[in-house]
Amino acid sequence: MSRALLPLLLLAGATLSAGDPAKDLPKFQGDLQKYWTDACARCHGVNGNGRDNSGKPLPDAGFDFTDSRKANKKKDSDWVKVTMQGKDKMPAFKDKMSEADAQRMITDIVRKFAAKR
Repeated sequence: MSRALLPLLLLAGATLSAGDPAKDLPKFQGDLQKYWTDACARCHGVNGNGRDNSGKPLPDAGFDFTDSRKANKKKDSDWVKVTMQGKDKMPAFKDKMSEADAQRMITDIVRKFAAKR
């Protein structure tokens, strides 16, 4: 293989793997809080506000679930749909968890962020 071709192939491989943000996400194993921390907090923050522990916005900051006025405008079914299908920067979790597990995540984790305010 030519030395000139190798960097192009590496770049092409990196571009292809970067196209699926859900690829790096773990599969749901039954523990909602652990899954929030492992998969969701990357963008939504541990506290659901899209910020890191020092209060700075995360690089791919997701929806701020602590903003109860905005968060409570959506029905659970809307949040489940976004979780399963993805939206904008949010990857689809349809291959990572069931719809029933996504519903539990909304009810048991996400809704509680908005209720704290």
